[in-house]
Amino acid sequence: MTILEKPRLIDADEPSNPGDEDSRVTAVDVFRRTLESGGVKTDFDEEFHGPYGLDFVVTRIRGVHAHVNLGVQVVIDANQLETQDAFLEMSRRGIVHKSMYLEMDARTVTTGAIPVAIAACLSFLFDRRYQNFKSIGLRVFEDCTFHYFDVEENVRRLKRETVTPGQSVGQEMTGNIIAYFTDKGFGFIEVEKDHKFFFHIANVIDDELRAQLPAYQPGDDMPVVFKFGGHDGKKYPKALDVSFDADFEEDEPFEDEEY
Repeated sequence: MTILEKPRLIDADEPSNPGDEDSRVTAVDVFRRTLESGGVKTDFDEEFHGPYGLDFVVTRIRGVHAHVNLGVQVVIDANQLETQDAFLEMSRRGIVHKSMYLEMDARTVTTGAIPVAIAACLSFLFDRRYQNFKSIGLRVFEDCTFHYFDVEENVRRLKRETVTPGQSVGQEMTGNIIAYFTDKGFGFIEVEKDHKFFFHIANVIDDELRAQLPAYQPGDDMPVVFKFGGHDGKKYPKALDVSFDADFEEDEPFEDEEY
């Protein structure tokens, strides 16, 4: 007896435009109907979908007697912070045994993404490597390759990249150096509480600042200006073109009054 009947790829009724809500709805519909054509039972409840965001739940696979309870959320655009954050909140509530956040390219919904996504869903359900995973992200690329990803870690990364709305590479910013490691040649700039930037000595363009950095001590006041250099997937964003802040005005020195 086969675990899963060969699914029949269901054609979409109309072509869709990548990235819009119609594309997403089409992807959900094609994915679900293709699953059911292969002997997979899925459930959908509008009241259930509203608060939890799941597009459907896989509840049974013909010929398989193991317990199956997989909630699936389908999206077209990658790296949607709010959607992923809401998915994580849902998965923490434990309303389904396992949950999958599935990103697909709209252009491949009818040209290969669906069978790949089905195979990946089965692997997540039955591969012992994932038996302790309550939730996972699955990204199917335009060439129909795929990889799993940690949604929680991805959300943390996206939040780091959106600490200050509207930031763009090359944007000028001001801050204060809060650490410098002479032996390693790098340090950190704080713009506001818990918003830090990494900088390397190679990105310091001010000769005076370069000369003073080796003598830096924690607590020293070193106001600087720099340009936002992006993240490159690192923990902290980069600071480029770092120099002393010429507009920074130090407090007037305190002088004892004469009586």
